[in-house]
Amino acid sequence: MKTHLHIALMQPNIVWENPEANLDLADKMLKKVSPPTELIIFPEAFTTGFTMNQRFLEQLDKVPGLSFFKNKAREMQKVIIVGLFAREDGLLYNRYYWFNPDGSYVYYNKRHLFSAAGEDNLFTAGTDQLIVRYEGFRFNLNLCYDLRFPVWTKNRYDSQTGQYAYDFLIYGANWPEKRKNIYLPLLRARAIENQAYVLWSNRVGRDKHYQLFSGDSRVVNPLGQVEITTKTHQERVEEYRITIEKLHEIRSKMPVGKDWDAFTIL
Repeated sequence: MKTHLHIALMQPNIVWENPEANLDLADKMLKKVSPPTELIIFPEAFTTGFTMNQRFLEQLDKVPGLSFFKNKAREMQKVIIVGLFAREDGLLYNRYYWFNPDGSYVYYNKRHLFSAAGEDNLFTAGTDQLIVRYEGFRFNLNLCYDLRFPVWTKNRYDSQTGQYAYDFLIYGANWPEKRKNIYLPLLRARAIENQAYVLWSNRVGRDKHYQLFSGDSRVVNPLGQVEITTKTHQERVEEYRITIEKLHEIRSKMPVGKDWDAFTIL
């Protein structure tokens, strides 16, 4: 069983509606990742920014950046997790991709679409969670606005096997600084209530609507403690070595999973 997990949180200044520029940026940031890193985590809508420009979205390639990140994951022999808009069968999806070191991939379609920005008018909501197994651990992928909905991401405990549904919650985001008083406490809450690590990757800079993003990319442990956070308003590649024994120790000393309510999401 692994004792540590090496991750890199990518905190980019995304270029608005410019996939080519953002893939150049990804290439530069990926070159800064050190060899021990196993998981590289990018934010939501990386190649485009969180644009609701219908004309622009209709002209997009099916999945801008798909082949780039497939090749990079294979070349670097690392897992790359990145948010990309996707067009499929005439429908738009806000997706979070998990690229494996062999170039294969799976993805999660964002469940909760941000109606305040009109995302629900352009995109199709996902219906299924995505929990990926890697190196003996389970990772639950989510995007931005999903953070507000605790029922969707509620962890489960199997009393027969003693297993949790997942060990890590990953959120890719495009969440502006003016609402950081919302996402900062919610990140701690999701970690505590699910007895899981929360990994948060958010962008910096300004978008076309002059919204400011401070990033605040971070690792929150199952006690709700922030183990590492990036410098605000700075484009960063933040690496961190997570001690897995802490996760097991917390769950062993306070096995609240055994007392969780059982329910089904319809």
